Amino acid sequence: MKIAGVRAYPVGLPLEEELRWGAMAVTTKGGIIVEVSTSDGLVGIGEAGFSAEYFPTVGPLINGQLGPMITGRDPRDIGALWHDMMRATHMWGRRGVETYALSGIDIALWDLLGKITGQPVHRLLGTSQHSVRAYFAPSLKPVDQAVAEAREAVAAGYTAIKLRVDGDLSRAIRLVEAVRSAVGADVDLMVDANMAYERRGALALAKELHNLQVAWLEEPIMSRSLSQYVSSHSWLADRIDIPLAGGESLLTRYEYIDLMANLPFDIIQPDAASVGGVSELKRIADMASAWNLRCVPHIGCSSGTGIGIHAGLQVILSCDNAPLIEFDAYGGLGWEGFLVNPPVVTDGRVWGSEEPGIGARIADGAAERYRVGFEGMTA
Repeated sequence: MKIAGVRAYPVGLPLEEELRWGAMAVTTKGGIIVEVSTSDGLVGIGEAGFSAEYFPTVGPLINGQLGPMITGRDPRDIGALWHDMMRATHMWGRRGVETYALSGIDIALWDLLGKITGQPVHRLLGTSQHSVRAYFAPSLKPVDQAVAEAREAVAAGYTAIKLRVDGDLSRAIRLVEAVRSAVGADVDLMVDANMAYERRGALALAKELHNLQVAWLEEPIMSRSLSQYVSSHSWLADRIDIPLAGGESLLTRYEYIDLMANLPFDIIQPDAASVGGVSELKRIADMASAWNLRCVPHIGCSSGTGIGIHAGLQVILSCDNAPLIEFDAYGGLGWEGFLVNPPVVTDGRVWGSEEPGIGARIADGAAERYRVGFEGMTA
């Protein structure tokens, strides 16, 4: 069996309203789909990054370099293929969109391996749990809208919600206070500040949130280098009692070395679609376990294809230190006909299945129906 071809293409679905997560806002939900086909007629699917907007840079890397480089190879040699692709970008990449490209291919290769063996990926990795509690992940909203969405989430069975806040301290506290009052003490609340604060502001925010029984505060301090990211959040961790979460923007296990050695975070959040695929997400989760850290993978809510959730779920089910899964509050094309079997939350949990591969199946004709284009680019 050989890899016959690799292709990437962008898909998307326009939104009726803009959604904002910290500094990032989207008006279209979509992603870059990666398909790896074999000489035996099997096709594995993955997702590269968590936005279709990356296609003009990520797409050519997959279609023009990394894909042709592994064509003709055995798709089951995932470890060798991963390291060869990483080495191929060593001089000019390693920590950027190149890793997004590698991630999409790696997820597709694991999907293929599952289909070849007739097993779900979590079985191949070593199943540790069969379901995981989901947390509702809405975008940054005014207080009244945030309260309404939180109530709807609890009514739907969620027992955990992650709120987004901006850099206005008093406004952030008002929002969390209002939601806590609306949902009661039995619902876990987490807060994502998306690097909106300097150190002293983050310290003030964390002390206020501790009084509101917030389960974690996510990377509140603006950092423009890895050393600053680690040192600033370590400084904060030494001064507060509330757990800190972070790491969603780090790429490959190598950027997690200082993070884990200095222990600024209690919860780490690598994303399969950007950190290096299923392979690297599993490695990092196991590294975290060795440091007695929880791993709650980031799953890009700007995507909405559902493939990122499927991929992240497979790794989570193989881990004993992964108690939650991030679940997109607004769905997207994955729930509008792109996938035959989009992920679902049942009684506040997401359950694994015995579907071979990562568990995602693209509906017939959906790739063309949801295809989006970019000026000067061939999808």
